[in-house]
Order: sequence, then structure tokens, then C-alpha cells
Amino acid sequence: MALIIAFTAIAVVNTLAMATSDRAREFALLRLVGTTRRQVMRMLGWETLAIVAVAAVLGTAIALATLTAFSAGMTGGAPHVPPLGHLGVLGWGALLAVIATVLPARLAMAARPADTINTRD
Repeated sequence: MALIIAFTAIAVVNTLAMATSDRAREFALLRLVGTTRRQVMRMLGWETLAIVAVAAVLGTAIALATLTAFSAGMTGGAPHVPPLGHLGVLGWGALLAVIATVLPARLAMAARPADTINTRD
């Protein structure tokens, strides 16, 4: 189980880090039109919160549906997941998502906006 969680965490971090770093020119353009770094980071925070909320709802629903069917077939009863355990997984996932978004965003905004706009992909 730990191996599955580790591979999932790597996939999530890689996806979010690449998606954020690919938006370096967008961040530079926002900075050139007057947006502060704090405003860009706040925007990314809200985006990450929305993604985490949708992922938590969908992930919980899919896991509940599959685990209920599996548990009913194997044991005849419904699965039991401790609420604190579920909240812990959601909390760690949210923390991981925030870190995987904030660090690449800070790196992307480290250069001067004019230099970032002029670079080619």
C-alpha cells in the first residue's frame, strides 16, 4: 500500500510541478501588467485549493464505490475507514499539492518578467 501511495505522490508532484513551471510566461505577463508576486501566488493558491477539493470529492467517491463493492464481495459488509485517517490522507495530499505548486512558481517568478517573456520554449 505504501508503494502505491508513493508512486501516486510522485505522479501528483510531477504533474503539478510541470504544469506550474510551464506557465512561467503567463506569470511574467501578469507581472508586467502590474500584478504583484503575492497576487500571483494567491491566484495559484486558490487554483490549488479548487483542484484539491475536486480531487478529494472525486477520489473519495470513486474509492467508496470500489471499496464498498469489493468489501461486500469479500466479507459481506461495508468497509470502515476511520475519519481521522481519511482526513489525514486528504491533509497530506493537500500539503503535497501546495508544495508542488508553490516551489515551481517561485522558481518561475525568480527571473525578471521581461527576460522570461523573451525566452523561447
